[in-house]
Amino acid sequence: MFDFMDFDMSTQNVSMPSGPYIPEATDCMRCGVCLSQCPTYQLTHDEQESPRSRIRTISKIVVEQQKVTNEAIEHLQNCVQCRACEAICPSKMAYGALFDQAQEILQRQQFKTGYSKIAFKLIEHKHAFNAVLPLLKAYQVTGLQSLFRRLRWVKLIGLERADKYAQLPALSALKSVYPARDSIGSVALFSGCISDRFDRETLTSAISVLNNIGYDVFIPKQQNCCGAIHYHNGEQARAKELMLNNVSVFNDLNVEAIIYCATGCGSQLSEYQQILDDEESKIEDNFKAELVEISNFVEQHWPDSLSLISSNKSVLVHEPCSQRNVLKNQQAAYQLLTKIPDLSVSELADNKLCCGAGGTYMLSHPDNADALRDMKWQHIEQTEADYLVTSNIGCAMHIATGAKGKKPIEIIHPITLLAKQFPKE
Repeated sequence: MFDFMDFDMSTQNVSMPSGPYIPEATDCMRCGVCLSQCPTYQLTHDEQESPRSRIRTISKIVVEQQKVTNEAIEHLQNCVQCRACEAICPSKMAYGALFDQAQEILQRQQFKTGYSKIAFKLIEHKHAFNAVLPLLKAYQVTGLQSLFRRLRWVKLIGLERADKYAQLPALSALKSVYPARDSIGSVALFSGCISDRFDRETLTSAISVLNNIGYDVFIPKQQNCCGAIHYHNGEQARAKELMLNNVSVFNDLNVEAIIYCATGCGSQLSEYQQILDDEESKIEDNFKAELVEISNFVEQHWPDSLSLISSNKSVLVHEPCSQRNVLKNQQAAYQLLTKIPDLSVSELADNKLCCGAGGTYMLSHPDNADALRDMKWQHIEQTEADYLVTSNIGCAMHIATGAKGKKPIEIIHPITLLAKQFPKE
């Protein structure tokens, strides 16, 4: 979570504690290097919508423990949390960690809406979440959704935005284990909360590919949300409970690796050790097995004897912020797709700029989120690509909402595209 800074204080007559130094908000050099990477600044060119302005607000909240104006809070909350500023900061500013600290303080002072309270509870409690899904699917397939939209009732009750993103959920649960025909090892698959039921195609593709390269796949039913939604919205105590449960559940398995498909989840899972590294965590080893993104794992363990069906299609690769700025493995998708003969692979222009999804940001800040999404579509429409691949479900869902009236392009996870090219048995 933290980017540590080691300062050489040998020339100063000051006694400093040894070891790494965790940057605080006051360490921002105000140099402005981050401005070109900040999506909200690029939208508005307003200094108050810049990382360095937000750092001043965070400093008042976290370091100086001062009250700040509602206007300052609004500009702070406009942050999409892409962490692009953190990745480029010459001071190695731990912006993400500082932002989360401020959110934890602010959430004690702010009132949550009824809908947000319900959403948090459903994410926390898997059984309740799964129990609601049949009702959602009935609403979607019986014509009620079309009726509610036509009569604008969805907007009237304040759920128009959520209704726009809701895809058909998978109602059946994944099995606990998917054995490979000729097993050479075993891995665990992190299915998360939203992905488990709303991105089933990606998960089944991942299982299929892992089985085909020789790995048994275990999917523990006791796993839960990675905790990112709670943690980044100030509910850090509850987020840690979710994290501790996941560590316990996956450490009970004897597997070589823990695989994740959604990089948003992966970025949170990768920071468990820093977040839980305190006296209360009772966790010494974090995840005992290696934590690996699906594209990385498959590319690294690809059998030399395995060949895929060639494809004359063209692909654009969208790089999620969680992959570029936190995991820093954005090349994984490109490397994986080289396994498909004759496939044309290109980078989506301006990948450094966030698509606007930002976890729950696409729900809470629709104007900014849609403006950033539309910028992506401007680049997509300048190509003749057949597929847009992205390694994060939130990005895929958000970009897809802008597809109406645009050129047809299939938006999928790179592992799904790979699975399509396996020889038919």
